[in-house]
Amino acid sequence: MAIQTRDRVETQRELITGWQKFLWDMASIFEIRLVLMRRSWYWYMMGTLVFPMGMFYFASALAPDNPEAIRRAMVGSMVFGATMLATAMLGQNLLFDRFQHRLKLIITMPVSRVAYAFGVLAFGGVLSGSAIGILMIAALIAGVDFHFTWAVLPIVAMTLLTMSGLTLFVVSYAPSPEVGGIMSNLLGILMALVSPVYFTMEQAPTVMKVFGWVSPLRYAADGMMKSLSGRTDVLVEIAVLGIFAAVCMGIGLWKLRWREN
Repeated sequence: MAIQTRDRVETQRELITGWQKFLWDMASIFEIRLVLMRRSWYWYMMGTLVFPMGMFYFASALAPDNPEAIRRAMVGSMVFGATMLATAMLGQNLLFDRFQHRLKLIITMPVSRVAYAFGVLAFGGVLSGSAIGILMIAALIAGVDFHFTWAVLPIVAMTLLTMSGLTLFVVSYAPSPEVGGIMSNLLGILMALVSPVYFTMEQAPTVMKVFGWVSPLRYAADGMMKSLSGRTDVLVEIAVLGIFAAVCMGIGLWKLRWREN
């Protein structure tokens, strides 16, 4: 009887190791975030969409009266909304877990650093995808002409990974949850405002043009502009964003506070 029990325990232990355990841990972290968000999901959406929607209508009013300029205003608002949501929500979750000592409980489950980060990232991806979908619906209602292609999906994924990695890196230096919240919010807003996302590089001022060459959001906006115009020649943008994503996620996971000094 004891031998059978021991064999059963060893079999169960084998079933939750390796990639299966990683995916299980990642799904558990995602489910925890989803349960916490489900009680007040409408506030998440409202707080995220009010500013990007306002920027879309403001930019549309200032843009020339042609379909391409209006489409660019929509793309800029989508990049702005997804970026702001990814940095704000990811930063908030990381800071709450760290300073409210929930991270210690997660570590003792045990959950690996990478599984935790990607679980939170998956939750941010759902929120960002929802924000982009709502903005597309608003654009259709406003009469914006665009054609959805497959190229939108990898561009959104690479952009989310890039901004999430930067958020992991930035909030690791936060001395308190209040300061960390300011840091993560400023990261998303400033990155979008100083990058040429609402207009092309040719239309950008000189200072913004210089920053645009090293900003991942510029490549995200250019790629989304092409893909929503019915084009699929976005391999350059996807490749550049892939490099940004690999580098930013690497330094973000490296600096993630998994143990407090």
